Amino acid sequence: MTNINNQEITVEWKSPSNLAIVKYWGKKDIQKPLNPSISFSLKNAVTTTRVTAKPSDQGGFTFSLDGNKKETFNEKVANLLKMATSTLPFIATHHLTIESSNTFPHSSGIASSASSMSALALCLTDLQRMINNEADHNLDLRKVSELARLGSGSAARSLYGGWTIWGETPTIANSSNYYAVELPAIHPGFMQITNAILIIEPKSKKVSSSQGHALMNNHPYGAARIQQANDNALQLLEVLRSGDWNQFFEIAENEALSLHALMMSSNPGFTLLHPNSLKVIEEVRKARIEQNLPVGFSMDAGPNVHLLYPKCEEKKILPWIKNRIKPLCYQQQIIFDQLGDGPERTDIYEL
Repeated sequence: MTNINNQEITVEWKSPSNLAIVKYWGKKDIQKPLNPSISFSLKNAVTTTRVTAKPSDQGGFTFSLDGNKKETFNEKVANLLKMATSTLPFIATHHLTIESSNTFPHSSGIASSASSMSALALCLTDLQRMINNEADHNLDLRKVSELARLGSGSAARSLYGGWTIWGETPTIANSSNYYAVELPAIHPGFMQITNAILIIEPKSKKVSSSQGHALMNNHPYGAARIQQANDNALQLLEVLRSGDWNQFFEIAENEALSLHALMMSSNPGFTLLHPNSLKVIEEVRKARIEQNLPVGFSMDAGPNVHLLYPKCEEKKILPWIKNRIKPLCYQQQIIFDQLGDGPERTDIYEL
């Protein structure tokens, strides 16, 4: 809301998590990727963030998640605000109250930093627009994507609906290491992709993504990984145009398992897999071979598994999920999601 007397302003945005099929793992300079990554935005796994800006000589911020103060996020938020101040000068002259809520377990490998940092970047950019009294309410999403990237690399991809790519590749003329861009000409089948997020372990990860990225420096398989990711990105771009689900599953699973292999072969090595993560993978591959079910999997940096399949095959796949997969999930928790339309401003307040 806007308070005319003290010029306190509030804005609220909802932004989605995204699932990378070709993974981002390893970075250089300030949050620039070592390889291009390709993802699609989700519909139901979202973060809603409200930021209230109140004039203050001291500046500063407070942050809460689901109504509770979260000191563990303060450093990441502080770093983003520090880097954003040069382009969003209101940050230095306002105290910010940042309130976020997730529809999914945070810090468990479902890209909560992607949705939270993109929602925060949208709020900050929108607040500067309001303070500047700009008549155009449309935000430059590439600039917001670049800002979100500074908070979390994967957040750069959450600024759009549908499919996006982040990272330079010769096949996409406007691709960039600074921001993500939407992918055109996606086959209709992949615009109807379903993602069943299996909650294998809801607790926070033992090793953060930032720590994992850092271990890619001097990784013994680093150069091979960059080549693999570039090759997979080129193949996936073609698959997304052609609509070949078998090739899609092959790429998605290769990328997911490679990501966890890179963690295990780092120095020091670590694993975020749970025994039931491996059981799910076995069940998926059995289902494809024995039941001819068109289902595959992906994973982010955590134990939870993303089942992927065409929406039109849901009637065949849901009974299998109920009988074979649900018992492997923590308290049988599954978040059924699908491709989403991207961020949305969720308040009605305006200067």
